[in-house]
Amino acid sequence: MPQRLRRLNLKLIAAFFLALAALVAQDPTSFQTPGVLRVGDRLACRCGTCRNTVGNCPMLRCESASPMRKRIYDMQHAGLSDDAIVNRIVQEEGVVALSSPPATSFGGLITWIMPAVALLIGFFIYSFYVRRNRKQPEPLSSFDRAVIDRFQDQIDRELGDAPEPGRRR
Repeated sequence: MPQRLRRLNLKLIAAFFLALAALVAQDPTSFQTPGVLRVGDRLACRCGTCRNTVGNCPMLRCESASPMRKRIYDMQHAGLSDDAIVNRIVQEEGVVALSSPPATSFGGLITWIMPAVALLIGFFIYSFYVRRNRKQPEPLSSFDRAVIDRFQDQIDRELGDAPEPGRRR
């Protein structure tokens, strides 16, 4: 019986290490080298649920970032430079693969300039609207003026502008 138990334990230990090896082989973090992260920061994660780059996508086993990291890793081991990797991915997937649009074409420049232009236009429209719809304060009525005159001494005393009654300055 002890011999049988030892064989069972050895089989369990072997199965455990085999399963552990399979998990480590599938680990997506093994491709997160500094070089992969450097190139990945220039590419957008296209999973549709986050707005991160391939280099900093926090989702485990992301359907977009994990394969892209492996692809970058393989290209780096094939001897391609960072720019060559990015250019190849952009040729295959288009400009949407970049994390930030290039400022070299007219469309890229518009992408960078339009938010500021839209803010300025909005500011001018708002200021025009406020100036146009600003109302002048109505003059005080005789009743309002009488109330203010009645309490003016008390207001001056509380603000420290006038002496207390019966005191001299």
